[in-house]
Amino acid sequence: MAVSDRTLVVWSNQTKVGTLREHNNLWSFEYDSAWKMFDLCPTLPRSAVIIEDGSSKRPIQWFFDNLLPEEGARTLLAADADIDEADAFGLLAHFGAESAGALTLLGPGETPGQGGRHPLSFAELSARIKALPDVPLSQGGSKRMSLAGAQHKLPIIFDNGELFEPNAAEPSTHILKPNHSKPDQYPHSAINEFVMMKLARAVGLVVPEVYVIHVPEPAYLVERFDRSLKGNGMQRLHVIDTCQLLSLDRAFKYTQCLPDTLTAIVDQCRAKAATRKVLFDWFVFCLLIGNTDNHLKNLSFYMSPEGVVLTPHYDLLSTAVYEPDNGWLNARLEWKISSVRTLGEVSPAYLAELGRILKVPPRLQAQTVNRMVKTVAQQLPLIYGELQTTPYPTGVSKDGELRLLRQIQHGVIADMAARLAV
Repeated sequence: MAVSDRTLVVWSNQTKVGTLREHNNLWSFEYDSAWKMFDLCPTLPRSAVIIEDGSSKRPIQWFFDNLLPEEGARTLLAADADIDEADAFGLLAHFGAESAGALTLLGPGETPGQGGRHPLSFAELSARIKALPDVPLSQGGSKRMSLAGAQHKLPIIFDNGELFEPNAAEPSTHILKPNHSKPDQYPHSAINEFVMMKLARAVGLVVPEVYVIHVPEPAYLVERFDRSLKGNGMQRLHVIDTCQLLSLDRAFKYTQCLPDTLTAIVDQCRAKAATRKVLFDWFVFCLLIGNTDNHLKNLSFYMSPEGVVLTPHYDLLSTAVYEPDNGWLNARLEWKISSVRTLGEVSPAYLAELGRILKVPPRLQAQTVNRMVKTVAQQLPLIYGELQTTPYPTGVSKDGELRLLRQIQHGVIADMAARLAV
């Protein structure tokens, strides 16, 4: 059944990008005549001026739907707003004031307005964390916000150790993620991601700054790489994920983890040789730590007039450690490289095939693997030691976190280092 025509205006910082419309369940987008900065994505070029979805190919709907949360986080936000979970346009109208990258979506006649911030006390954040997964983290905040992804997260401003929620046009500076809302199945996810991101930096991957705070519940904080300090204020930068880059519905974030997709990613990027090596390094690190959830929405790109460039990496954590009965080698790989489907099947031959796809020479492959294995073996005990001596709030135990990290180090990483050895 057709719904009434609906319209949203897309903004980047304080500048109008264009107008998003829905008519008879089909979406269209028209760039503003004054917009000269960048294409939203390769399949939505400014030269087209007006772009319309068809009945089967829907690049506009897919692009904007990819700004919304997924899975349980999407269900919770939809229920909180009393909007059908399948109504992507309605969710964007309700939550579009803050999304990934540079874009905000407002109703006709609305403008971004002046920015501001509202203090978020540790006590208030603690209460919201305790209410998960029944109530979204953003409930009670001064601004309705949407972030893509399956986990519960909150865009915040982190300034000199204090938390603030942005309102109106104020950009957030960090993303906050508490421990997973299913702690029995995914315990201590905050410290897991914090330590794996620290290791990623140590082996040479480009990653944002990360922190863990206690309110007293632990919460992981990651600095937003889609923000830039300009003058006295923060500016949003336009980034897109792989689904948006390649005009894919979010439903394909796993099924399109294919060799041809890697080739398509490289073809879209400005610095092709550098992109191939960065992707290879990312793959090796994910294999080493057992991050098997490295799907298409876990790679993002800056869109600028100069071209497409990979952003820093994010969402790096050991997912394999959560396999039942210490069965991390049974963890399923999302990327279909050769016939290998689990971590336990990975071998130097798998890396050689990955290197062939990405055109990374064998000698450079071996150097990369050996360097990463050696660096992780050196750095993880140091990070572990720092956590051992870090004071925690009274009544908060770190025993479970340290036990998980030992399992990652002596189980997942030890096994994968042996399988990756070349």
